[in-house]
Amino acid sequence: MVKRNKILFRNIDWRIVIIYIIMIFFGCMNLYSVSPEKAEKQLIWILLSFFFIFIIFLFKPIHYKHITPFLFLFTLFLLIGVFFFGKNVNGSKSWYVFGSISFQPSELAKISTSLMIAHIMSQENIENNNKALLHISIILVLPSFLILLQPDPGSSIVFSSFLLTLYREGLSIYFILYFLFYILLFVVSINLSPWIVILFLFISFIFFFFLKKKNLSFIDLFFYIFLFISFSVFSFFSPFFFQKFFKQHHKDRINILFQNEFDRKYRDNVGYNLLYSKTAIGSGKFFGKGYQKGTVTKGKFVPEQHTDYIFCTVGEEWGFIGSVILIIFYLLFISRIYFLSERQKNIFGRIFGYSVGNILFIHLIINLGMVMGLFPTIGIVLPFFSYGGSSLWSFTVLLFIFIRIDASDQTSLI
Repeated sequence: MVKRNKILFRNIDWRIVIIYIIMIFFGCMNLYSVSPEKAEKQLIWILLSFFFIFIIFLFKPIHYKHITPFLFLFTLFLLIGVFFFGKNVNGSKSWYVFGSISFQPSELAKISTSLMIAHIMSQENIENNNKALLHISIILVLPSFLILLQPDPGSSIVFSSFLLTLYREGLSIYFILYFLFYILLFVVSINLSPWIVILFLFISFIFFFFLKKKNLSFIDLFFYIFLFISFSVFSFFSPFFFQKFFKQHHKDRINILFQNEFDRKYRDNVGYNLLYSKTAIGSGKFFGKGYQKGTVTKGKFVPEQHTDYIFCTVGEEWGFIGSVILIIFYLLFISRIYFLSERQKNIFGRIFGYSVGNILFIHLIINLGMVMGLFPTIGIVLPFFSYGGSSLWSFTVLLFIFIRIDASDQTSLI
């Protein structure tokens, strides 16, 4: 037993652990600039996360595979229960609150869905397997749809990261391109007349038809007609869906991307966060103003600076240099997860590892895009940096389950 523990300890990838420790404590330092009280709470959650790491290493990888279906069902139960017993926070009913303790089940959903995807795909190959693809689709749609209904579109979008995992395992690139095109259609259709979009689609399909007509079979023609109809219907109903199901603050956050947040009629309402986020990042210039010397941060001009907008603190106090170094750290961190995933000898570990890396990658890209005005503010936190116990613990558990799997005997799940 002692010998096995020594081998396990030696096999831990300490490079990724060291980067994790650097990031969580550097994140806590930046939180201290925003709010010393919140930084103290975050430090407590960091220390508690070490307890979770200890618990994770008590289990063998085979145990995680066995409990996965039960954990996934339990997560669905929590996601449904939040509609009846959850508390409404910032327009979304997505939190369980017990006194001073709050818990967001969508964070647990990232863990259980990652494990469930790995569990299913380690038994079924999705390449040319429609049945397996249907199973995976159901697993992805159920939690993401329940989270979207809360409504929490930001957390729901995170589940799109699993498309990258499926692509690694053989899913056609066209599925990802279709998904991205539907997003583009949605954004364009809520800002232009759907009839203009449909006309553009029709012209594009006619052009494509004359370009490819000599090589088109009847089945191909039927497929492209089906695509045109589905794109057109989606475009036509997108404005209705946007107006009917999105909360006003969600609509404002999307609309501001196509407006000028510096305009007087926006700068004191929907454009306020984005305006001062850009101001903070820009004011840091090349070398930054120095730790705890950020005037925008000290003035508390950015309301959600401790969560969604924590990166603007880095930009103001550490400047372009500090921001680039942090991004490089993240990219090295995620690249290391991909490298460790690729070397896994068991399929379960490889797929779970890629899911972890892709979730972190989507969070990083969307959060940076939010603070720079490239994406709407949709409640996507910066991993290991943003304030919050639920998010910190979920990312920690995701990461260290994978580290535990990687540190085990690579020839088995035991």
